[in-house]
Amino acid sequence: MKHAHNFIVSMSKKSKQAILEDFGAFLKKHREDVLKEKNLLQFSYSTNFDNSKLAKIEKGEVDIRFKTLLEIFQAYKLSDTNIIGFKFKL
Repeated sequence: MKHAHNFIVSMSKKSKQAILEDFGAFLKKHREDVLKEKNLLQFSYSTNFDNSKLAKIEKGEVDIRFKTLLEIFQAYKLSDTNIIGFKFKL
C-alpha cells in the first residue's frame, strides 16, 4: 500500500488533472454508449447528482471523494472491478 501512496504523492498536479479528465471522458462514453443515455439532464434524474455536478465530473473539473466515487459506480451502473480493481458490494 505504501507504494501506491508514494505514486499518488509524486504525481504532478498536471498529471492528476489529466487523470480526472480521462476518468470523466470514460464516464461520459459509458453513459452514452453502454447506458444509451445521451442526455445528461435526463440521466441526472435517475441519479443522486444534479446535472451541473455530473457535467463537471464528466469534464474532469471536480476532484471527487471516495464516497462520491461509490455513488458514481451506482449511477453509471459500473461493476466493482471497472475502476478500482477490488470487490465490494454496493
